[in-house]
Amino acid sequence: MTKILPHRNKRDNIIIAIVSLITSIVITNSFIIFSPDEDSRFYFSGLTSSFTVAVGLVISIVMVYRYKISIKKQKEMQQVLLNRNDDINPHHYYDNNKIHLSICLFFAFWLVASVNWIFEDQEAPGVLIADILYYLGYASFGYFVYSLYYHFFRREFEPFILILIGVLILVPLIFIVDTIVSTLRLLSTQTVDISLVVVNASYPILDAIVIFPIALMFWGVRRISSRHKNTAPEEKESNEKGKSPSSVFVSGTTSIWVLLLLVAMVLSAAGDSGFAYTSAFDVTTVQNYIWIWNVLYNSDHLCLAAALIGYRHFFSFNRIDTLQH
Repeated sequence: MTKILPHRNKRDNIIIAIVSLITSIVITNSFIIFSPDEDSRFYFSGLTSSFTVAVGLVISIVMVYRYKISIKKQKEMQQVLLNRNDDINPHHYYDNNKIHLSICLFFAFWLVASVNWIFEDQEAPGVLIADILYYLGYASFGYFVYSLYYHFFRREFEPFILILIGVLILVPLIFIVDTIVSTLRLLSTQTVDISLVVVNASYPILDAIVIFPIALMFWGVRRISSRHKNTAPEEKESNEKGKSPSSVFVSGTTSIWVLLLLVAMVLSAAGDSGFAYTSAFDVTTVQNYIWIWNVLYNSDHLCLAAALIGYRHFFSFNRIDTLQH
C-alpha cells in the first residue's frame, strides 16, 4: 500500500494538470473567439498571447527553483545516511545551471517579443525587433531540448533512426516553405523581397529544428519504459531494492510531460505556417487572421507551461540508468 499510494497521487496530479491545461486553453481563447469585432479580436489576440507566455515564464522560474531546492535537500539527506553508514545506493542528479537558465530565457525573450510585436510597425519590411527576440528565444529553447537529448538519449538511437525521423520532419517542411515562396511569387507584382521570404519561412524551419530532438526524446522515453517492463522479474526485483519510486513509473510520467512539449511545438509550427502564408498577401490580411494563429499560439504557450510542471522528470533518466546498469 505504501508503494501504490505515491503512484496514485502522481497520476492524480497529472490528471489535474491536464484538466487545468484544457480549461486554461478554453478560457483564454474564448476572449479571442467571442470578441464582438475585429479590433477587439486583434487586441485580445496580442494581450492573451503575452499573458500565456508570462504564465510560462513564471512556471519555469518556480519549477527551476523547486528543482534546485529538492536536489539540495536530497543530497543533504543522502549525506546524513552515508555518515550513519546506512546501506543505500545514492541517486545521481543532473544539475546544469545553463540548461535551467536557457528555459527561463526562452520565455523571457518570447514575452518581450510578444509585447513588442503589439506596438511595432507591422508594415516595416524585413526583420523586426520582435523577430530578433523570437530568434533568441528559439536559440535558448533549442539549447534546452538538445542538451536534454544529448545527456539522456543520444545512445538510444541508431543513425538510421535519426535519419528517418529527420526525413519525416523535412518533407512537410519543404512543402510548407515551397508553398509560402510560391504564394509570394504569385501575389507579388514586383521582385520578391528576399528578406521577407527568409523571415516568413524561418519560423516553421526553427519549429522543425526543435521538434526533432523532442520527438526523439518522446520515443526514447517510451523505449526506456518498454525495455524496463520486459526486464526479467528477478533482475527487476534486484534493481528496485531500496529504491523509490520505480523507474518504470518515472519514465511513464515523464512521457506525459515530453508529449506536452511535442504537442506545443507542433501547435507552434501550425501557427507559424499559417501566419507565414497569410503574410504573403498584405498587412490587412495578417491582422484579420492573426487571431486564428494566436489561438494556436496561446495553446502552444500553455502546453509549454504545463510541460514544465513536470520539470524534475526531465532530469530523472540518469537515475533510470543507475537502476538498470
